[in-house]
Amino acid sequence: MIGRVRHAWPEKKGFVLDRKDCSGEYIFIHFWQPVELTVDGNVYITEPNAVIIIDKCSSNRILCENHDLIHDYIHIKDDNLPNILLDFQLQPNVVYYPQNCGFITDIVRKIEAETFENDKFCDDVSQNYLRILFALVSRSLNKRPEGFVIDYKTESEFKNLRMMVFSNLERDWSISHMAEIVSLSESRFYVLYKAIFKTTPNQDLIMARMDQAKRLLSQNRNIAILDVAQKCGYSNEFHFIRIFKKNVGITPKKYALLISSQRKTNL
Repeated sequence: MIGRVRHAWPEKKGFVLDRKDCSGEYIFIHFWQPVELTVDGNVYITEPNAVIIIDKCSSNRILCENHDLIHDYIHIKDDNLPNILLDFQLQPNVVYYPQNCGFITDIVRKIEAETFENDKFCDDVSQNYLRILFALVSRSLNKRPEGFVIDYKTESEFKNLRMMVFSNLERDWSISHMAEIVSLSESRFYVLYKAIFKTTPNQDLIMARMDQAKRLLSQNRNIAILDVAQKCGYSNEFHFIRIFKKNVGITPKKYALLISSQRKTNL
């Protein structure tokens, strides 16, 4: 059962929390900034984006003396949690450093929303999110570090940018323009984009445009190819046809005929 849960919870510089035990609850914590963490007498000076699941019987102390602190946390009351953690190769009272931690705050936010809304099946949904959280933490530990950590703020900015691009595919999106929106150099933008989305900005944009083109062609087989091209950000119809055939395998016109034929067959 999940108790208190907060995402991106702020504390002021000098924050200290001292507990003799966790009152029968396990506590999952993700620290955005470094802290001095003491668990059962063991002292850790953590790096940014440290994660720990504190055992329900452990004494613990959190000190953030020199800067403000943002953290995500979940209180969990489940005697079977150690076995669940073993399923994901995790242990209580061990400090972990997952790669690219934006997913942690996203999932904790979803669990928090389920807890507050108290809607139908909210406990089941929250428990499933919790297992997903453990799985993704464990998975990220096995990835080879990429030489940098992508914080939640940066990852959120990139996701917002991507949503903006995908919502306006008819616009002329260049690497320089996208990099300018997130205030980065083109080279740094390219590296971070590929690290976050596992593809290059150009290829991601092309695939989004091809998906949009397929939707338009599926909705209206008689739509002019030039109209489809322009709605997908291509001013040159023949360039669009070449790109479409390269990525989809057939021309836009043949694709529209194929979809139309399949629909007639299914009637």
